[in-house]
Amino acid sequence: MDALHLAEYMLKEIRDRNSRLKDRIADGSASSWDEYRYLVGEIRGMTYCEDLLKTAMKGVELEDE
Repeated sequence: MDALHLAEYMLKEIRDRNSRLKDRIADGSASSWDEYRYLVGEIRGMTYCEDLLKTAMKGVELEDE
């Protein structure tokens, strides 16, 4: 698996996890304030990872051209 395929796979997994976390908040699955804060923190982390990975992928695409 080359770096671009790995990055695409990770980006898909990050987006899937982020979507599942948002669904849990939207459907009221958080049983406490602490769990809600944990879910929000996970979403922030996943969003940060997605942005970081997208930035890294742009650099790889530019080098290939």
